[in-house]
Amino acid sequence: MNIDKPKLLWQLTCEGAWPSAVAFLGSGRRIAAANQEGQMYVWDLPEAPPAFEPAKGSDRQAPDQAPVRRLDGHTNGVTRLVATTDGKQLVSASLDHTVRVWLPEGPAAGTADAVLDLEQRQKAAKRDKKPELLTAPGVTVETLTAAHVLEGHTDWVLALGLSADQQRLISGDVRSQVIVWDLAGRKELSRWSGLPHNWIQAAALAPDGQTAVVSEYRYKRDDFDCPAPALRVYDAAGQVKLDILKTMFPKYNPEATSYDSKQIWSKFISAGLLAADISPDGKLVALAQGGETDTGKVHVVEIETGKLLRDVSGHMSGATDVKFSADGKLLLSTGRDTTLRICQVEDGMEVAALNSPRGGQFKDWLSSLAISPDQKTVAATDIAGRILIWSLA
Repeated sequence: MNIDKPKLLWQLTCEGAWPSAVAFLGSGRRIAAANQEGQMYVWDLPEAPPAFEPAKGSDRQAPDQAPVRRLDGHTNGVTRLVATTDGKQLVSASLDHTVRVWLPEGPAAGTADAVLDLEQRQKAAKRDKKPELLTAPGVTVETLTAAHVLEGHTDWVLALGLSADQQRLISGDVRSQVIVWDLAGRKELSRWSGLPHNWIQAAALAPDGQTAVVSEYRYKRDDFDCPAPALRVYDAAGQVKLDILKTMFPKYNPEATSYDSKQIWSKFISAGLLAADISPDGKLVALAQGGETDTGKVHVVEIETGKLLRDVSGHMSGATDVKFSADGKLLLSTGRDTTLRICQVEDGMEVAALNSPRGGQFKDWLSSLAISPDQKTVAATDIAGRILIWSLA
């Protein structure tokens, strides 16, 4: 991955419920994004953005483009998206208890009118006293339904990962159920349970799909009832290979729920390790501290030993997503501080920080990120209602 004067290329409008997940589909010019209402869209972007000059005082710093497809099926928020490197398969996890597999290049089911700028319309209608703006047509998009629904979870699915060999998926829900899937066969291969009081917050598969790292967490019920988190390495059948927290903190007790027990692990876990990614060589896992915390760090941990190598990057108020570059030399992370940060794995040095605030605390933090297969483009979802896309060089 080459970082040389990154440039914001696009600000795609996707208003309404927070955009919550994003993925590239085979190239840096085809992208999918989803929101907290379960709506999913696909954009086909021109090879080069049109000439664009930001208006004085405007928060729009790059051009917009309408989506070409809407993916219909989810009935609740989408939490994660992953895609095969060729872009032919897209997988989504949702609060509707399902994992869905999409074929973005498949034949359309029909067409529909999509309104993605409702917030802007509401402001303009009020300002200009033109209520008809609220009912004006949107953009015409093709519609597509899922090729397959992977059913096996019985509650919100928060975690989703894809092995680099494109063969296996891993998903986890808030009933502490983890499932490993055969993507090609569309079938469950194994499942296991974490601690009964926890939610599965993040899960990642090694490149060959034979090893998994799973992060569990549940917010405290009160100051003296703090369920212990878990961070474990499993084989693909669900057998524990390493308890990372036990390795790091010998006094860690997974059954403990006390305030005193929390002091053992709280500095490392903070408000939960909400995102995880395994390095291309399968030796390291990156873990992002999420939630409302002073500074959400990204931990780099050796999978074989459970040793914390270093903390890389940091996001005020918490991190939201993390990804290794394809060469394993860089870590990219997003957070509530509205930035996408790029740091060296070897020494933690930051090489770039993308984005700037667009409206104050909690208005525009970045909720997820994606890297294009050619490693030349990155994207992040902005909870104020945009998908931001940068070229890295």
